[in-house]
Amino acid sequence: MKTSEDTIEELERLLAAYIEEIDRSNLQSLSAQMYTTQSINFVRWVKGDYVPKGRVSKAMA
Repeated sequence: MKTSEDTIEELERLLAAYIEEIDRSNLQSLSAQMYTTQSINFVRWVKGDYVPKGRVSKAMA
């Protein structure tokens, strides 16, 4: 995905603030981990660092 460096920097700044908010919340550990991981993966996708793979079937695991 083509995205400007300014946009990526802003996304990374906002991601850091979002993760801090999650850390300060009263979310259960697994929920907080899921919110964090999915957000990080989204920013990685925007940067061209990540390709969603979907679920891994049991036969492949």
